[in-house]
Amino acid sequence: MSVNHGEGEQQRRRRAGARPPSGGAGFEDRRAGQVDRDEHVYERRRREQRRRRARRERAAFDPAPPSEDDWVVGSEDDDALRRIGPPAAVGEALEGFIRARGWEDRLRGADLWSRWPEIAGEHLAEHCEPVRLAGGILVLRVESQVWATQIRYLQGQLRENADRVLGPGSVREVRTVIGPLGTEGQA
Repeated sequence: MSVNHGEGEQQRRRRAGARPPSGGAGFEDRRAGQVDRDEHVYERRRREQRRRRARRERAAFDPAPPSEDDWVVGSEDDDALRRIGPPAAVGEALEGFIRARGWEDRLRGADLWSRWPEIAGEHLAEHCEPVRLAGGILVLRVESQVWATQIRYLQGQLRENADRVLGPGSVREVRTVIGPLGTEGQA
């Protein structure tokens, strides 16, 4: 291999396919400074976008006096104003949240489990327990066939009591299974 002594180091590396050196420590410092400048530029752009959005929202805001049901609020991040409805009671807000999540049946089942003696009556509650409540079907575990027959005769009264305690239409049908009581059920 012949070496041409007139060539520079960079030319030899280019011919060999090697990449030129990155520039050393000074290059890294310059690169870090460029990144910092870029962040400042982007932050300035984001801030200006927020200001423009707030100006558009203010221009679109209806200056008519709010009705007694509307509330006008501003946010800390920008100057925009918006109307919202009046505050809701905590119970109503929680009911809406529970409905949105689809937890109504689960909570109704938990309520059924905790209030079972009130629904079934003390004497009947000693001989049966709720297993689950899903889709309006209440499944009860009873200790014997005799109590399963008794439950069939008392279905109407159980549905009425459940409607009174849990809400209308919560129990449409009662089914029984025979087994030992005291095992954890899923209400």
